[in-house]
Amino acid sequence: MNIRTSTLDGETLVIEIEDGDTGSVVDLMNARENGFALFGEDIEAPIAVVDGRLFRKSWFTADHLLAIEAHELGHIHMESIEEPVAEREGIRLLESAGRIVAANILKERGIA
Repeated sequence: MNIRTSTLDGETLVIEIEDGDTGSVVDLMNARENGFALFGEDIEAPIAVVDGRLFRKSWFTADHLLAIEAHELGHIHMESIEEPVAEREGIRLLESAGRIVAANILKERGIA
């Protein structure tokens, strides 16, 4: 696992699942698609979890992973489980950081 602070907000912890990782976070990721956010009253510090194993796919790029991270940060920042709300905030974060390719990946999904 690669554990780091998000470059998009400078504060949220990001866990990137990598090939060969095991444990409860990996088990949660295996039950979900691409990523998830842990936040709320019972969570001391919010965490965005992203699936770096997607790099195995030939079409997947660092911008795709950053788009997933931004979407999960959107859930955290907006304290919302609503996908369109998270998507709009993710796009805003990416555009604010000048990461237009990643922002366009989210826009093309048509969720926002």
